[in-house]
Amino acid sequence: MDTKKSVNIYNELHKKFKVNFTKSLENEAELLARVEIKSRSFAILGQIISQEHTLEQHQKEIIPIFDELFSDISIGIYFAASSLENPAKIQLRRVLELGIAVTYLWDLPHVFWGWKQHDFDLNFNDMLEHFSKDGYKTYVRTVNSSYKDEDVLQFKQARKLYRILSNTVHGKITTFESNLPKRYSYQDEDWKRFLEMAEEVEDILFDLWNKRLVKYTPELIKQVPALSTLLHRR
Repeated sequence: MDTKKSVNIYNELHKKFKVNFTKSLENEAELLARVEIKSRSFAILGQIISQEHTLEQHQKEIIPIFDELFSDISIGIYFAASSLENPAKIQLRRVLELGIAVTYLWDLPHVFWGWKQHDFDLNFNDMLEHFSKDGYKTYVRTVNSSYKDEDVLQFKQARKLYRILSNTVHGKITTFESNLPKRYSYQDEDWKRFLEMAEEVEDILFDLWNKRLVKYTPELIKQVPALSTLLHRR
């Protein structure tokens, strides 16, 4: 068995991805900074919520999701910077689904315990339906005096992104990279497109959280002042 040959293959791949990574970080610095600040704010928001003394048990156990979201975006950026677009998109799909699930599970303790203790699966369409009901909008109005009757969640954009990212997860032929001429090589447009998509996911989540979990927003802005400008530039 030629183990040295196998090791060399992966060493060469590592060299290629390292070159891609360096090129990526030389481009789209401002966009990357925005995405990073927002993703870091996920973890900070979790820390802020953890200081709340009136949380129910299931809400306390939801808090680690915020750190997971930060990690997932960071890993996704690393993959995308290495020109591994499909793994990056898989991470991003997880962020979109888990980020929306934060609020869904926050509202429905019985669903949380089924998900945590009984291996129940979360259904993306069920979550979107939950946020679309008139009764839910009325409920949000009772906890957020600044809420108007707009959508609680950006449904159209969330569905569009979920579809794109799910096609990657499910291996649709349009997502194949292995037979492309420039496969696994740095390309400006791919790097920029991923960062734009990541920021879009972040904005969808912040929009939802700022409506339902609005009580924590002032402290988040206090700790991350740049976030105020970034969220209002959309």
